[in-house]
Amino acid sequence: MPRMAVAERRRELVDAAVRVIARDGVAAATTRAVVAEAGMSLASLHYAFPSREHLIEAVIAEVTAQERRAAECGLLPVATAAQDGSAGPPALEEVIATGLERYVELLAERPEREQALLELALHAMRTGQRGALVAQYAVYQESARASLSTAALAARSRWTVPLDEVARALVMTTEGLTTVWLADRDTEAARRTARFAARALAALAEPA
Repeated sequence: MPRMAVAERRRELVDAAVRVIARDGVAAATTRAVVAEAGMSLASLHYAFPSREHLIEAVIAEVTAQERRAAECGLLPVATAAQDGSAGPPALEEVIATGLERYVELLAERPEREQALLELALHAMRTGQRGALVAQYAVYQESARASLSTAALAARSRWTVPLDEVARALVMTTEGLTTVWLADRDTEAARRTARFAARALAALAEPA
């Protein structure tokens, strides 16, 4: 196959691992299955990742990062407008709702990614890998903290409760949105729930 940069190779292997996990489960996502899905050699995987465990960690980190980027992408115009004085700061509820709706859009566009993360969490529970499960949700928690900090900055607000508590509530919100959407595929209902959740989360802040 043509030579490619390590970063590109890693992305393709992560995408392949997501497809295998979502389709066949975590146990089936062997290194050989992943490279076969990606159309690469086994040596290519070991060149990009020291082990299968590192590949799985990269799946969690990359999918979560993509969700965060998608959510924060919608905040850039309002944040820029607020900073250059062309408009006042947006309401925090609207900022959070925008981020959550972006999350719902990404979920509807690429459901296999969230299904893969769910598979990983359930596999860790079934096999007693508490450390892996804690690490997975720690990634979610940190991503939620970063997104909420960005939202508060854009809305010129400050949280009236510890940020970790708000982040935990956001993680629980997105987990619920994901699981229910994967069951009923009702995107409009998910958007309405996102709006409701945004109102509840915004109530935990005040103008800075």
